[in-house]
Amino acid sequence: MEYRPIQRRDLAGVLEICRTEGWLSYTTDPEIAWRAFTAPGVVTIVAVDGDGGVVGFAQVQTDGVIQAHLSLIAVAKEYRRRGVGRRLLQEAFAASGAKRLDLVTDTAERFYESLPHRRLSGFRLYPLEVDPIVKTQDRGFLSYTL
Repeated sequence: MEYRPIQRRDLAGVLEICRTEGWLSYTTDPEIAWRAFTAPGVVTIVAVDGDGGVVGFAQVQTDGVIQAHLSLIAVAKEYRRRGVGRRLLQEAFAASGAKRLDLVTDTAERFYESLPHRRLSGFRLYPLEVDPIVKTQDRGFLSYTL
């Protein structure tokens, strides 16, 4: 298994894994997905089998020195429980240059609990269509008029 930064030729394999996971926001437009996986401050590592097929990937956003955030990690079902996810996480974390890595999960708590960690509380915010108080959109975030 080879672990390396994403290359353009890996995109179709990464997007297939995204489709399998139901992450359709990445599969709608491959060019937008490519920009997301290779944006400044983003590290995307792929796991590639001996035939050159992508079997997993991890995407980390980082400031390059202190803080990083694991945005995505996925491994093809037939390669799970073989250490691929753990190695992807290690490679992406090392490539980020950061001293700590934060993440949010709704499906893999046991996996992350098996790693050295400290549990913190957090929130994932989404843009709101309409402000419930002033009934206007303000760049996707709430703007209250009190």
